[in-house]
Amino acid sequence: MEWVVAGILIVVAVAVLCFAAFALAKRSRYSRLLQKYGGDEKLVDALITRTIWQGMTAEQLRDSWGEPASIEEKVMKTKIKQVFKYRPVAANRYRDKVTLEDGVIVGWDQK
Repeated sequence: MEWVVAGILIVVAVAVLCFAAFALAKRSRYSRLLQKYGGDEKLVDALITRTIWQGMTAEQLRDSWGEPASIEEKVMKTKIKQVFKYRPVAANRYRDKVTLEDGVIVGWDQK
């Protein structure tokens, strides 16, 4: 009986520590982004909630969704077109594709 109680206490303690570590990491990320974007809370809230929009920069996209699994790039005379690909499903297949022109989001496809 003592082992069961001790086991339950250990599981609860580990869960509390994991939750505290997650909360600290989230707060730290929020603070870092708030400082990076000059105190713009609305922008930082959108980045934290993984929201994307037309006109968003490639840097903001990386801050929101992280590094893409793959980047396809075409250099043309007047612009650079990139497709950031996220969440791979199979070889060369991705759930989310974000299209950027000259470093700014112009569209996306989420499946």
